[in-house]
Amino acid sequence: MSSHNSLRMDAACSEPTTSVVSTSSVPQKTSSDKAINENKVDSPKRTPKKSKKKQRSEVTVPTMVFNNSSINDVSNKCQNLQIESDSDNGETEQVTPTTPSKGKNAKKKERLKKLEIPTVPVNNFNNTNRVQNSQYLFNYFGSPRNSTFSVHEYFTQQITPLYASTSSRYLENLCHHPQYQYMQNIQHMRDILQSPEHVASVPITPLILSGQRSEPVCIPNSTFIHSEPSTPRFIENALQHPLLNPSFSRQTGTIQIGQLRLRHNSENNCLTKTLVNGDKKFDAYLSGEDVEKGLKNNMLIEGVLRINPKQYQHSYVSSQDRSQQDILIDGIKNRNRAMEGDVVIVQLVENEPEENVTNPEQKRGKVVFIKEKVHTRTCIGSLKLMHDKNRQKAMFVPRDHRVPRINIPFTSWPDNFYEDAKKYENTLFVAKIIDWSDTRFAVGKIMGNIGKSGDMVTETKAILAENDLDVTAFGSEYKDLYPQLDFTIPDEEIAKREDCRMLCIFSIDPFNCRDIDDAVSCKELENGNYEIGVHISDVTYFLNENTPLDVKVAEKATTIYLVETAYHMLPDDLCMLCSLFPGVDKLAFSVFWEMTKDAKVISYRFARTVINSCCQLAYEHAQDVLDDKEDAQIKFPEMYNGFDYKDVHKSIKILGKLSNILRANRFENGALRIDQPKASFRLNPTSGLPESYCIYESKESHQLIEEFMLLANMSVATRIYSDHPKLAFLRSHPPPSKYMLMQLEKSLKPMGIKLDIESAGHLHRSLLPYVGPDNTDKGRAMVLNLLCAKPMTRAKYFCAAACDDDEFQHYALNVPLYTHFTSPIRRYADIMVHRLLAASLNYRETPAWQEDDVRMIAAQCNKQKYNAKKAGEMSTELYTLKYIELNSPIVTEGAVVDIREKYIDVIIVSMGLNRRIFFNNDFPGEYKCIRHEELAKLARMELKWKPVNELPETKQVIGVFSIVQVEMHKGDDMVKIETKLVRPQ
Repeated sequence: MSSHNSLRMDAACSEPTTSVVSTSSVPQKTSSDKAINENKVDSPKRTPKKSKKKQRSEVTVPTMVFNNSSINDVSNKCQNLQIESDSDNGETEQVTPTTPSKGKNAKKKERLKKLEIPTVPVNNFNNTNRVQNSQYLFNYFGSPRNSTFSVHEYFTQQITPLYASTSSRYLENLCHHPQYQYMQNIQHMRDILQSPEHVASVPITPLILSGQRSEPVCIPNSTFIHSEPSTPRFIENALQHPLLNPSFSRQTGTIQIGQLRLRHNSENNCLTKTLVNGDKKFDAYLSGEDVEKGLKNNMLIEGVLRINPKQYQHSYVSSQDRSQQDILIDGIKNRNRAMEGDVVIVQLVENEPEENVTNPEQKRGKVVFIKEKVHTRTCIGSLKLMHDKNRQKAMFVPRDHRVPRINIPFTSWPDNFYEDAKKYENTLFVAKIIDWSDTRFAVGKIMGNIGKSGDMVTETKAILAENDLDVTAFGSEYKDLYPQLDFTIPDEEIAKREDCRMLCIFSIDPFNCRDIDDAVSCKELENGNYEIGVHISDVTYFLNENTPLDVKVAEKATTIYLVETAYHMLPDDLCMLCSLFPGVDKLAFSVFWEMTKDAKVISYRFARTVINSCCQLAYEHAQDVLDDKEDAQIKFPEMYNGFDYKDVHKSIKILGKLSNILRANRFENGALRIDQPKASFRLNPTSGLPESYCIYESKESHQLIEEFMLLANMSVATRIYSDHPKLAFLRSHPPPSKYMLMQLEKSLKPMGIKLDIESAGHLHRSLLPYVGPDNTDKGRAMVLNLLCAKPMTRAKYFCAAACDDDEFQHYALNVPLYTHFTSPIRRYADIMVHRLLAASLNYRETPAWQEDDVRMIAAQCNKQKYNAKKAGEMSTELYTLKYIELNSPIVTEGAVVDIREKYIDVIIVSMGLNRRIFFNNDFPGEYKCIRHEELAKLARMELKWKPVNELPETKQVIGVFSIVQVEMHKGDDMVKIETKLVRPQ
């Protein structure tokens, strides 16, 4: 059954490797050793040269050149260092040579070999009580004197993890760099590398900063620097090295290391230090215990995060009191790494006095915990080089603006990306977020290359990937888990079932439908009443529980309907086997009602049956019968099982009459229906491109099937909840946001539209004069339906044990119990219901399900149903865009939905598309938004079109519901439709 059949169940519901780094030893001879020897020019004697053999055996620690102190000063200072011994008792031992020194400075060199660098714990980084007159540069950064380890260990533990993904050869070289001995506290190196104050990128090989310091820097209170203002060369190099300090800003004279900012003071030629503002970092989450306590005392709120796709800075969580406005999460920082659909814990915050708050009454909050990450953290987008041609990372730009931009390290780049980045400009990639610590961007990796943007196949793949939908075909390993197409029903199985093969049963579906999972029948009884039957494919007979196939089908959870194809939840062969094709014996689960001629239900029953459909009708065939068209019989499909056109004609007429009464009674009893326009396309059979389109229209033939499917679902829900009060697999529709409905009612009243929002039924009846079948203003009807759909919540599956009784209600249908039973070929939820109903009828034992397992299956069904629905909408928009591209430009009518300062939102009447038209410098005239102090819907846009050629100056006033002429054409990006206002004639 195609996507149109989804109307049968919910049409009345508004549902709306880390690389290994070499740890080689310190080089045997360094430039620092040479520099030390060069400092001995004043010595009258020279120490004899050592033999080459001796030189190879000695390993020296790199030392530094000190322009303002002698080597003896350094030796004296080194003697004061506390060197820890490797002895077991941990006591400090004095290092003394065991053999007489052969060189004058041998003893000093022995000490230098054993120099170790103190570690810098993060918690001591901001120690305000550190000694100001410390002896060494690292003490300036707050290192404790008694925590020491080797240079090699320091590099391995603190440097290597930060650069694990970079070149190992480069890191080998860096481990010998003498500047690493003096640069402390680089735990936040990643944050430094991502600072906007970069003046140079960090390449694979060292580069010199493009901005050099114009004057030296001195660090006060260092024993290496006395009264001379000049900076030692090694410090100057360290401060300018692109890896050790990439955040040096030439303009501001600041250097940023982790959360420390050093500012150069030109007056005394020194550095002062301050802490960096942490606004770009997210707050830490609360602990599980704190969250639990906060929820119990109502200090915290749990909810599902919704991000505004057109304004990603704003996200919302529904208030516990639906009469109040939703909680606004303002800004990325307050969203705290949560993404669309995540279940979050929110803490209310007060507005800052200096904030410019447009609505002070609205509650504001911030995310303090993510209870469940529903979003997959994957997205579709393009990969681009940084503006500075960075070799370490590239920027991934997602199509979905609700997803942050992502830094992609070079290890995840495609081949030759850096050398030939233009080649990938129009390529779509799938990326996954690995880490997100900076509010401006996340860190991630490329998962795959989808293809070229603009290609219909590629764009369809992108839609499926973006919505996390698995369309992989079932492999051969599943074929042995279900019968093949040559299957015949065993006689013993037929004997167990009610034989309905002599009933006039037929199906009504979209044209060329493959997954036919429902059929109907009508038989007149001797007492003048009717026996109405709804017959649903018995998929559970073929799909055994807890098999690998069952697990895979539960994971897919739903069939995905796109414009050009359908991706079935079941294997294709199993779909064909279960579908109720005419002229073939099929297994079914049936619901029978005894009804009077005025559609009153006298009784109902359930049975497992064997049926043989007499014909497969399209909606058009049934509609011709209902409309009494003369050529209806000529267009009728082939008949089977001994029945003819008259038999089916009679049944359709009776069913149509009964369904009309059922529908009228349902709305009279308080049901609500909000129609959302959907475009249907006629595709070229050769190219697959759209040739024409129309807006899907719900006719009497659609409503006939819809009413009996709804009745079947409600009847089954009552039975399974009665028999399985804990395991019942049900579907609810929570009430809408009462606050939003109240605001809408208040806004529309001055326009002459009176809404009654007391209940679903009241709302439906108040809408009928404006959106009903007698209404001729399609534009206004579309706008009203759209405005009323916004406050509605999403319907959901649930396990009965997981909810209170007052949460079972289905708002749109206005019924206490509802479920899905009528489409098991395309929904796993229906399969769960079939198994429960089979147990109720003693066809099987009661399922030994755990309540938590049922909850998990319900959650998966909710997720997949929503994602599949969204994918279908995106597919429709894709083909609409393609149609516009092929026929561009298209000038058509649009109805105004909303008016803001610099744009208006319109709905394209002929396509059902929502478009935003911006007014900017390109607008040929003047524009001004006149806002109402209290009611936003009363805002209007006043336009003054400049005279052009022979056209005079024109004034235009636009308000909500105004019909305007718009022009649409394809934009530069495949996913964009450029829409502009057409000058009124």
